Amino acid sequence: MSKYLVGLSIATYQWRYGDKRALEIAKEIGCDAVDFDLENQEPNKEDCIYFKGEDYVREYYGELGAYAKELGLVISQTHGRCASYMKDEQWNKITLEKTRLDLIATKALGALTLVVHNLATGRMGIETSAEEMREMSFKMWMDMLPFAKEYGVKIATETFGDSPAHGCCDFFGQNEEFKANYNRVKATEYGEWFTACADTGHSNKAMRFGEPTPAEVIRQMKGEFTILHLNDNDTLTDQHKMPLSGTIDWKEVLLALKETGYSGVYNMELTLDHYGRGLAIEHGAFAVKVMRELLSSVYGE
Repeated sequence: MSKYLVGLSIATYQWRYGDKRALEIAKEIGCDAVDFDLENQEPNKEDCIYFKGEDYVREYYGELGAYAKELGLVISQTHGRCASYMKDEQWNKITLEKTRLDLIATKALGALTLVVHNLATGRMGIETSAEEMREMSFKMWMDMLPFAKEYGVKIATETFGDSPAHGCCDFFGQNEEFKANYNRVKATEYGEWFTACADTGHSNKAMRFGEPTPAEVIRQMKGEFTILHLNDNDTLTDQHKMPLSGTIDWKEVLLALKETGYSGVYNMELTLDHYGRGLAIEHGAFAVKVMRELLSSVYGE
Protein backbone atom coordinates (compact mmCIF):
# COMPACT_ATOMS: atom_id res chain seq x y z
CA MET A 1 0.00 0.00 0.00
CA SER A 2 1.27 3.47 -0.92
CA LYS A 3 2.36 5.75 1.90
CA TYR A 4 0.64 8.65 0.12
CA LEU A 5 -2.97 9.20 1.13
CA VAL A 6 -5.41 10.10 -1.66
CA GLY A 7 -8.45 12.18 -0.78
CA LEU A 8 -11.52 13.66 -2.43
CA SER A 9 -13.79 16.58 -1.65
CA ILE A 10 -17.17 14.87 -1.29
CA ALA A 11 -19.57 17.85 -1.36
CA THR A 12 -21.42 16.47 -4.42
CA TYR A 13 -22.03 13.15 -2.71
CA GLN A 14 -23.15 14.86 0.51
CA TRP A 15 -25.68 17.07 -1.32
CA ARG A 16 -27.06 14.16 -3.30
CA TYR A 17 -26.93 11.17 -0.96
CA GLY A 18 -26.55 12.65 2.52
CA ASP A 19 -23.52 12.87 4.78
CA LYS A 20 -23.36 9.26 5.95
CA ARG A 21 -23.83 7.71 2.53
CA ALA A 22 -21.25 10.13 1.09
CA LEU A 23 -18.65 8.72 3.47
CA GLU A 24 -19.57 5.18 2.43
CA ILE A 25 -19.23 6.07 -1.25
CA ALA A 26 -15.82 7.62 -0.63
CA LYS A 27 -14.66 4.39 0.97
CA GLU A 28 -16.18 2.26 -1.80
CA ILE A 29 -14.38 4.17 -4.57
CA GLY A 30 -11.00 3.82 -2.89
CA CYS A 31 -10.44 7.08 -1.00
CA ASP A 32 -8.10 7.12 1.97
CA ALA A 33 -9.41 10.49 3.12
CA VAL A 34 -12.08 13.10 2.45
CA ASP A 35 -12.59 16.84 2.50
CA PHE A 36 -15.96 17.18 4.24
CA ASP A 37 -18.23 20.01 3.09
CA LEU A 38 -19.87 22.39 5.59
CA GLU A 39 -20.60 25.30 3.27
CA ASN A 40 -24.37 24.80 3.04
CA GLN A 41 -24.91 24.78 6.79
CA GLU A 42 -26.36 28.03 8.14
CA PRO A 43 -27.10 29.08 11.75
CA ASN A 44 -30.29 30.93 10.76
CA LYS A 45 -32.03 28.35 8.54
CA GLU A 46 -34.38 25.89 10.22
CA ASP A 47 -33.53 22.99 7.89
CA CYS A 48 -29.81 23.18 8.74
CA ILE A 49 -27.86 21.30 11.40
CA TYR A 50 -26.43 24.57 12.73
CA PHE A 51 -29.88 25.96 13.50
CA LYS A 52 -30.22 23.33 16.26
CA GLY A 53 -27.38 24.73 18.34
CA GLU A 54 -23.77 23.86 19.04
CA ASP A 55 -24.52 20.87 21.28
CA TYR A 56 -26.40 19.23 18.43
CA VAL A 57 -23.59 20.18 16.04
CA ARG A 58 -21.11 18.34 18.26
CA GLU A 59 -23.37 15.31 18.53
CA TYR A 60 -24.24 15.08 14.82
CA TYR A 61 -20.73 15.54 13.48
CA GLY A 62 -19.19 13.52 16.29
CA GLU A 63 -21.24 10.52 15.17
CA LEU A 64 -20.17 11.06 11.56
CA GLY A 65 -16.55 11.34 12.60
CA ALA A 66 -16.80 8.07 14.49
CA TYR A 67 -18.46 6.42 11.50
CA ALA A 68 -15.70 7.61 9.17
CA LYS A 69 -13.14 6.13 11.53
CA GLU A 70 -15.08 2.87 11.57
CA LEU A 71 -14.98 2.83 7.76
CA GLY A 72 -11.23 3.45 7.82
CA LEU A 73 -11.51 6.95 6.36
CA VAL A 74 -9.56 10.01 7.45
CA ILE A 75 -11.47 13.31 7.44
CA SER A 76 -8.44 15.37 6.61
CA GLN A 77 -10.12 18.76 6.28
CA THR A 78 -13.45 20.56 5.99
CA HIS A 79 -14.64 23.39 3.76
CA GLY A 80 -16.57 26.32 5.17
CA ARG A 81 -18.15 29.32 3.51
CA CYS A 82 -16.80 30.30 0.09
CA ALA A 83 -18.30 33.80 0.29
CA SER A 84 -16.46 35.36 3.22
CA TYR A 85 -16.45 38.96 4.46
CA MET A 86 -17.94 41.68 2.27
CA LYS A 87 -19.00 45.33 2.69
CA ASP A 88 -22.01 44.25 4.74
CA GLU A 89 -21.76 44.17 8.53
CA GLN A 90 -24.75 41.88 9.00
CA TRP A 91 -23.38 39.41 6.45
CA ASN A 92 -20.02 39.46 8.17
CA LYS A 93 -21.61 38.85 11.57
CA ILE A 94 -23.44 35.80 10.23
CA THR A 95 -20.28 34.62 8.46
CA LEU A 96 -18.31 34.79 11.69
CA GLU A 97 -20.93 32.80 13.59
CA LYS A 98 -21.10 30.24 10.82
CA THR A 99 -17.33 29.89 10.88
CA ARG A 100 -17.42 29.41 14.65
CA LEU A 101 -19.89 26.55 14.16
CA ASP A 102 -17.78 25.22 11.26
CA LEU A 103 -14.85 24.97 13.66
CA ILE A 104 -16.96 23.11 16.21
CA ALA A 105 -18.15 20.71 13.49
CA THR A 106 -14.60 20.24 12.20
CA LYS A 107 -13.37 19.37 15.67
CA ALA A 108 -16.22 16.91 16.17
CA LEU A 109 -15.46 15.23 12.83
CA GLY A 110 -11.87 14.72 13.93
CA ALA A 111 -10.38 16.96 11.25
CA LEU A 112 -7.53 19.35 11.95
CA THR A 113 -8.22 22.12 9.43
CA LEU A 114 -11.11 24.21 8.11
CA VAL A 115 -10.72 25.91 4.71
CA VAL A 116 -12.14 29.45 4.53
CA HIS A 117 -12.02 31.62 1.41
CA ASN A 118 -10.43 35.03 1.67
CA LEU A 119 -12.06 38.24 0.42
CA ALA A 120 -12.84 38.15 -3.30
CA THR A 121 -12.68 41.01 -5.77
CA GLY A 122 -15.98 39.94 -7.28
CA ARG A 123 -17.81 40.37 -3.97
CA MET A 124 -15.93 43.38 -2.66
CA GLY A 125 -16.12 45.25 -5.97
CA ILE A 126 -13.36 46.07 -8.42
CA GLU A 127 -13.33 49.67 -7.19
CA THR A 128 -12.22 48.56 -3.70
CA SER A 129 -8.76 49.87 -2.88
CA ALA A 130 -5.83 47.61 -2.17
CA GLU A 131 -5.60 48.99 1.35
CA GLU A 132 -9.25 48.21 2.10
CA MET A 133 -8.85 44.67 0.76
CA ARG A 134 -5.80 44.11 2.95
CA GLU A 135 -7.32 45.59 6.10
CA MET A 136 -10.70 43.88 5.85
CA SER A 137 -9.00 40.56 5.16
CA PHE A 138 -6.77 40.99 8.19
CA LYS A 139 -9.80 41.89 10.32
CA MET A 140 -11.64 38.79 9.13
CA TRP A 141 -8.80 36.48 10.10
CA MET A 142 -8.37 38.25 13.45
CA ASP A 143 -12.11 37.79 14.11
CA MET A 144 -12.04 34.09 13.23
CA LEU A 145 -8.73 32.85 14.59
CA PRO A 146 -9.51 33.27 18.31
CA PHE A 147 -12.25 30.67 17.78
CA ALA A 148 -9.76 28.44 15.95
CA LYS A 149 -7.50 28.59 18.99
CA GLU A 150 -10.42 27.99 21.37
CA TYR A 151 -11.58 24.87 19.53
CA GLY A 152 -8.15 23.57 18.55
CA VAL A 153 -8.71 23.64 14.77
CA LYS A 154 -6.59 25.46 12.20
CA ILE A 155 -8.05 27.74 9.54
CA ALA A 156 -6.56 27.53 6.04
CA THR A 157 -6.63 30.31 3.46
CA GLU A 158 -6.52 29.01 -0.09
CA THR A 159 -4.85 30.33 -3.20
CA PHE A 160 -7.12 32.31 -5.52
CA GLY A 161 -7.26 32.83 -9.28
CA ASP A 162 -9.15 35.27 -11.46
CA SER A 163 -12.28 37.37 -10.99
CA PRO A 164 -14.40 36.22 -13.95
CA ALA A 165 -16.99 39.00 -13.68
CA HIS A 166 -14.29 41.65 -14.02
CA GLY A 167 -11.83 39.91 -16.34
CA CYS A 168 -8.93 40.49 -13.97
CA CYS A 169 -6.84 38.63 -11.44
CA ASP A 170 -8.51 38.36 -8.07
CA PHE A 171 -6.80 40.59 -5.53
CA PHE A 172 -5.57 37.63 -3.48
CA GLY A 173 -4.96 35.67 -6.67
CA GLN A 174 -1.93 37.93 -6.97
CA ASN A 175 0.78 35.78 -5.45
CA GLU A 176 2.59 38.62 -3.72
CA GLU A 177 -0.64 39.79 -2.06
CA PHE A 178 -1.47 36.21 -1.04
CA LYS A 179 1.95 35.75 0.56
CA ALA A 180 1.93 39.15 2.25
CA ASN A 181 -1.53 38.54 3.72
CA TYR A 182 -0.51 35.08 4.89
CA ASN A 183 2.73 36.24 6.48
CA ARG A 184 1.04 39.15 8.22
CA VAL A 185 -1.45 36.84 9.90
CA LYS A 186 1.19 34.22 10.72
CA ALA A 187 3.15 36.89 12.59
CA THR A 188 0.29 37.50 15.04
CA GLU A 189 -0.41 35.71 18.31
CA TYR A 190 -2.79 33.42 16.40
CA GLY A 191 -0.30 32.46 13.72
CA GLU A 192 -0.02 28.84 14.81
CA TRP A 193 -3.72 28.41 14.05
CA PHE A 194 -3.40 29.72 10.50
CA THR A 195 -2.25 27.67 7.53
CA ALA A 196 -2.58 27.52 3.74
CA CYS A 197 -4.33 25.37 1.14
CA ALA A 198 -2.95 25.12 -2.41
CA ASP A 199 -5.75 25.21 -4.97
CA THR A 200 -3.92 24.34 -8.18
CA GLY A 201 -6.83 25.26 -10.43
CA HIS A 202 -7.08 28.74 -8.97
CA SER A 203 -3.35 29.35 -9.41
CA ASN A 204 -3.55 28.01 -12.96
CA LYS A 205 -6.17 30.63 -13.84
CA ALA A 206 -4.12 33.43 -12.30
CA MET A 207 -1.30 32.62 -14.74
CA ARG A 208 -3.23 34.49 -17.45
CA PHE A 209 -2.34 37.68 -15.59
CA GLY A 210 1.36 36.98 -15.26
CA GLU A 211 1.20 35.07 -11.97
CA PRO A 212 3.43 32.02 -11.34
CA THR A 213 2.54 28.43 -12.19
CA PRO A 214 0.86 26.23 -9.57
CA ALA A 215 4.19 24.46 -8.99
CA GLU A 216 6.04 27.75 -8.51
CA VAL A 217 3.37 29.00 -6.09
CA ILE A 218 3.98 25.87 -4.03
CA ARG A 219 7.75 26.40 -4.11
CA GLN A 220 7.46 30.06 -3.14
CA MET A 221 5.39 29.20 -0.06
CA LYS A 222 8.28 27.01 1.16
CA GLY A 223 6.33 24.30 2.96
CA GLU A 224 3.45 26.41 4.32
CA PHE A 225 0.81 24.45 2.40
CA THR A 226 -0.54 21.74 4.69
CA ILE A 227 -3.67 20.78 2.72
CA LEU A 228 -4.54 20.63 -0.96
CA HIS A 229 -7.35 21.28 -3.43
CA LEU A 230 -5.87 19.54 -6.46
CA ASN A 231 -7.76 20.17 -9.70
CA ASP A 232 -7.11 21.02 -13.33
CA ASN A 233 -8.52 23.42 -15.93
CA ASP A 234 -7.87 25.19 -19.24
CA THR A 235 -6.69 28.40 -17.46
CA LEU A 236 -9.91 30.14 -18.56
CA THR A 237 -12.61 28.79 -16.23
CA ASP A 238 -12.75 27.11 -12.83
CA GLN A 239 -13.52 23.66 -14.21
CA HIS A 240 -12.26 21.61 -11.26
CA LYS A 241 -11.30 18.75 -13.56
CA MET A 242 -9.24 15.77 -12.49
CA PRO A 243 -5.46 15.92 -12.85
CA LEU A 244 -4.12 15.29 -16.37
CA SER A 245 -7.30 16.57 -18.05
CA GLY A 246 -6.29 20.24 -18.30
CA THR A 247 -3.14 22.30 -18.79
CA ILE A 248 -1.32 21.94 -15.46
CA ASP A 249 2.10 20.28 -15.38
CA TRP A 250 1.36 17.68 -12.74
CA LYS A 251 4.86 16.26 -12.57
CA GLU A 252 6.10 19.71 -11.57
CA VAL A 253 3.31 20.16 -9.02
CA LEU A 254 4.10 16.86 -7.31
CA LEU A 255 7.83 17.50 -7.40
CA ALA A 256 7.28 20.94 -5.87
CA LEU A 257 5.21 19.40 -3.08
CA LYS A 258 7.92 16.84 -2.36
CA GLU A 259 10.71 19.44 -2.49
CA THR A 260 8.89 21.62 0.05
CA GLY A 261 8.27 18.72 2.45
CA TYR A 262 4.54 18.23 1.94
CA SER A 263 3.35 15.24 4.00
CA GLY A 264 -0.43 15.57 3.97
CA VAL A 265 -3.28 14.09 1.96
CA TYR A 266 -3.31 14.45 -1.82
CA ASN A 267 -6.85 15.75 -1.85
CA MET A 268 -8.72 16.51 -5.08
CA GLU A 269 -11.50 19.09 -5.26
CA LEU A 270 -13.38 18.17 -8.43
CA THR A 271 -16.62 18.93 -10.24
CA LEU A 272 -17.79 15.35 -9.92
CA ASP A 273 -20.71 16.00 -12.31
CA HIS A 274 -18.29 17.10 -15.06
CA TYR A 275 -19.10 14.07 -17.23
CA GLY A 276 -22.77 13.96 -16.23
CA ARG A 277 -24.84 13.60 -13.07
CA GLY A 278 -25.14 9.84 -13.51
CA LEU A 279 -21.37 9.40 -13.62
CA ALA A 280 -20.40 11.29 -10.47
CA ILE A 281 -19.48 8.17 -8.50
CA GLU A 282 -17.60 6.62 -11.42
CA HIS A 283 -15.83 9.93 -12.00
CA GLY A 284 -14.65 10.01 -8.39
CA ALA A 285 -13.48 6.41 -8.56
CA PHE A 286 -11.49 7.04 -11.74
CA ALA A 287 -9.98 10.25 -10.35
CA VAL A 288 -8.69 8.34 -7.32
CA LYS A 289 -7.07 5.77 -9.63
CA VAL A 290 -5.53 8.54 -11.75
CA MET A 291 -4.05 10.24 -8.68
CA ARG A 292 -2.58 6.99 -7.38
CA GLU A 293 -1.00 6.28 -10.76
CA LEU A 294 0.32 9.83 -10.96
CA LEU A 295 1.88 9.64 -7.51
CA SER A 296 3.46 6.30 -8.38
CA SER A 297 4.86 7.51 -11.70
CA VAL A 298 6.33 10.75 -10.30
CA TYR A 299 7.51 9.55 -6.91
CA GLY A 300 8.36 6.00 -7.93
CA GLU A 301 7.16 4.65 -4.58
